[in-house]
Parts: sequence; structure tokens; C-alpha cells
Amino acid sequence: MGLFNKMMKDSKETLDTSKPSEDIKPQEELLSNNIVDLVNINKVFGSGKNEFKLFDNLNFSIPDFKDEGQFISILGASGCGKSQLMHLISGLQKPTSGDVIINGKPKKDNQSFPMVFQQYSSFPWLNVIDNVSLPLKLRGISKKERYERALKIIETVGLNGHEYKWTNGLSGGQQQRVAIARCLIESSPIIMLDEASSALDIKTKRGLQELLLDIYYKSEYDQTFISVTHNIEEAVYLSNRIYIMQANPGRVHTIMDIDLGKHRDHNTRSTEKFIRYVQQITDIMDSL
Repeated sequence: MGLFNKMMKDSKETLDTSKPSEDIKPQEELLSNNIVDLVNINKVFGSGKNEFKLFDNLNFSIPDFKDEGQFISILGASGCGKSQLMHLISGLQKPTSGDVIINGKPKKDNQSFPMVFQQYSSFPWLNVIDNVSLPLKLRGISKKERYERALKIIETVGLNGHEYKWTNGLSGGQQQRVAIARCLIESSPIIMLDEASSALDIKTKRGLQELLLDIYYKSEYDQTFISVTHNIEEAVYLSNRIYIMQANPGRVHTIMDIDLGKHRDHNTRSTEKFIRYVQQITDIMDSL
């Protein structure tokens, strides 16, 4: 049996579509032209009587949406493996068994993708431009070139005028913008967001969401964003596809496409369609 045929067989056994919806898509649709495929993933912690199996032959795929970028959100109760899923894709963790496929090719051991964490990850002994350009410095790129590239991205994330400020003097929202800029400068095809806005107040959180949409809409970047969040409204507002996970073992319960038009703004949150999506997902989450 071929790799993707096996994925299709296994996905039929693991996907629960007990709550039918016009927006819910079968997992089989994800098996062509994918950016990420996790194939028969097992993740085990401990051993013997203390063994805990987080994933048991998990299959998970992220498609390449035609003529648009990808903003993927992963929802689910604590313990379903959302963050571990991100760590497997990013390279921070390896599966106990199974395959991580990126753009149709097995992920290399030295291949990793940048991540913005809930905790601020800027280096306080570096100023903004040196924080942002650090990945280029580690590659041996000249100071002139890395500063030129960093300045452009600093402007993109709305921190122009702060280039030479120490990051420990910035607000929480500004520090997350530094982290996003540092991800962008790597020109990575995938950027991970692990509860990146959860520590922010509502105004700063929404400002960060607008920034992410602005970056997402700019074709010059064309990144795939993968976000873990507990915030249903944020997931609906940002995403064109949402995965809802359930635990014991961690698996995909529902896949939902979000169609709110090509460009979204603050008025989107008050539309009937947005409210319906939020309610649908809330109902599914409550049922798990």
C-alpha cells in the first residue's frame, strides 16, 4: 500500500465527522499538494507502567491553498497535543515513530522552522535590529546586508523608530512583533505561533492579529502560518482552515474551512457568517 493511500485509509478511521456541517471537510481532501504531512505519528512519553501515548498513528496534513497563503489554527482542550504537534513540525521534537513530510519530502534532522512563543523570546542584551537580524548573523551574512534586510522587516511589523532600542524596554506587543520579524527574516516557508497573543491585552492582541493578516496578505512573504490558540474568535478571524483536536490519544476530530472573503477587517467580526463559525466551533469544543 502506498504512503498516501495508507494515510487516506487511516484518516478515515480517525476523523470524527459526527457533527456534519457544510464547512467541515473530510481529511482525504488534504492528501494532494500538501505543505505538511504527519504520517502514522506515534509519540510516547515514559516507559512501562508510566508510559503515556500522546499520539497513536496520528495522520495530519496541511494543504497548499491555490492562489493564496495558508493560515492554519489548531484548537483543542489541554492535553490533546496541540503544542507537541507544533514541535514535531518545527523540529523541536521528534516522533517516537512515523514520518514528518514537508512539501512532499521527508523532513531533515537539521531542518527547523521558526516559532513565536507565548513567552517573550527577544534577547534583552540586544537591541531591536540585532534581535531581528540575529538569524542572518548566525549564517555569516555581513552586517550591512543583514541590517538592510532587517530594517525593511522592522518597518513591515510596525517598529520603525525602535530599531536601536533595547527590547526589554518594549511593551509585550512590541516584543512579539520583534519575534515575528525575526521569523520573517529567515524567509522560512512555515512560521509557527504557539499561543503568541495569549499574554496580551485585548487591544494589543487585536493589533497583533491585524499585523499577522497584513503579512499574510502580502504576496512577497507567502508563508504558511500555523497557530495554536485557545481563542476561538481569533482562530476564526485569522484562519482559512481550523483543526479541532481531541485527546486520549491526540487526534483530529474536525477540520473546518473558514470562508470570510479574501481580506478581513474589524467589521468581519460582526458578520453573521463569523458569528456562525464561532458558534459551530464552540459547540464542537463543548462536545469533546
